[in-house]
Amino acid sequence: MRKQWGTWKRLTAAAICCLSLVAGGCGYTLDGYSSSSSRAESVLGDGNQTLRIDKVEQVTMYPWVQYYLRGITRDEVNLRRLARWVDSGNADYLLTINMPGFRVRSSISNRVDNTLLSDTVVQLELVVRSGKSGNVVWRSGVISYSDKFETVDESSAIRDGLKEALRRALDRMQQKF
Repeated sequence: MRKQWGTWKRLTAAAICCLSLVAGGCGYTLDGYSSSSSRAESVLGDGNQTLRIDKVEQVTMYPWVQYYLRGITRDEVNLRRLARWVDSGNADYLLTINMPGFRVRSSISNRVDNTLLSDTVVQLELVVRSGKSGNVVWRSGVISYSDKFETVDESSAIRDGLKEALRRALDRMQQKF
């Protein structure tokens, strides 16, 4: 009787182990990052369409922000394989980056410590239009990001805030709901 009970225990444990391995993989799919030939799904399709920035509308007093946003957008789109990037000419989709809100405040933490604290608030909205008709295909809605940074200069805090806000906007572009 003891041998049968031990056999049943082992079989039950093996069945539970196999079931948990099989059930653990339910619902997962490849996300486009597994190989160089795979592409991520987004509102732009499977990544074979072309994308170009049409314009960047920003409200900051920093002239370099527009060029920085263009550069990190191109890098993120290429990294995620959302589309084939074109700098000029015709494209399947045109991207407009709106920045309705921006604020950066810098202060020293206290009288003893001379650490520079930068409080950055960035609001971004991405608008994708068809390159053929000009109709709006997708709108991200306003994405707001704020954070405090301990940095030597305020421009690095601005760059970090812009990069994170743009990443969140592109994350929203890849959501299927």
